[in-house]
Amino acid sequence: MSKQRSCILNLLHSPADIAEENFADGIQTVTSLVFKTSFPFSSLVLSAGFRSPADGWLLLEAQVCVKDKWSGFYKLGLLSGKMKSSFPAQQDNFARVETDELVLSVPAEAYRFRLKLFGGAEITLLAATAVGASFSYDEKSASRLPAGAFARGIEPISQMEQNHPDRRRICSPTSLCMALNALGFKTALKDLLPEVFDQTAGIFGNWVFNVAAASSRGAEAYVRRFSVLDELKDFVTEKSLVVASIGYNRGELAGAAIEHTPGHLVLIRGWKDGKVLVADPAALKQDLVLRAYDAREFAKAWLCNKKGAAYVVRKK
Repeated sequence: MSKQRSCILNLLHSPADIAEENFADGIQTVTSLVFKTSFPFSSLVLSAGFRSPADGWLLLEAQVCVKDKWSGFYKLGLLSGKMKSSFPAQQDNFARVETDELVLSVPAEAYRFRLKLFGGAEITLLAATAVGASFSYDEKSASRLPAGAFARGIEPISQMEQNHPDRRRICSPTSLCMALNALGFKTALKDLLPEVFDQTAGIFGNWVFNVAAASSRGAEAYVRRFSVLDELKDFVTEKSLVVASIGYNRGELAGAAIEHTPGHLVLIRGWKDGKVLVADPAALKQDLVLRAYDAREFAKAWLCNKKGAAYVVRKK
């Protein structure tokens, strides 16, 4: 196993991971067991699928352990049938919350989560992903594509053609919308946009909220970190797709829909002849959305620059 792969944690939690559960004032509080990682980690993301009546809600929280000392619980997202919101700045000596990601000041060796549910809200899936403090990028192994070729049919959508004041900032829900439609969860982008909007941060790209919106429409979705392109063979299929977070400077991704970006989301739909096949929503027109990017350049933009951050969206 490459060093790059050995310092990424991806874990789907189950009901067996619960240590304590109680009810008070109509709120169900669920606290997990302690999860120790095999490496010190520098960031943590929790994502959840849930279902809820309109008045129900779910609060995601996590705490970390650094040198046998526990932090308090950090609020990572409030989800409900009516709205989704992150929280104002949370920072202490242990960590800070950057909208949808817990970033450690000092590497941690363990974490646990806490869920607060109200009004009939239920968890359908909970995932954790963490990145090791010693993360390093191995270009040779990371950029190797799966054998053969695969191309998933996608109905393209250009975010730039949308009649929306923030059309330059809706790459995440546009990519997610294409994935949902391809998998049979028919979705209109105009309906998806308010579902993923983070009212506190004022953004459409909150990872946790995009995943929750996909789950509420019947898909199984969660945030995951990838370490090598070869992993795509298990996640880009007829029943599963990957929305990848990429970042690159001018000249680093040949043929890109936008010249440079610190952060952008694209839908990965396959691979062929040394290229990663994508649906890039930043294309100016719908007929330019489907593109092919050099595997080495794409791997750097995604697996190196963004440490493999992605949403997996699939049929249950």
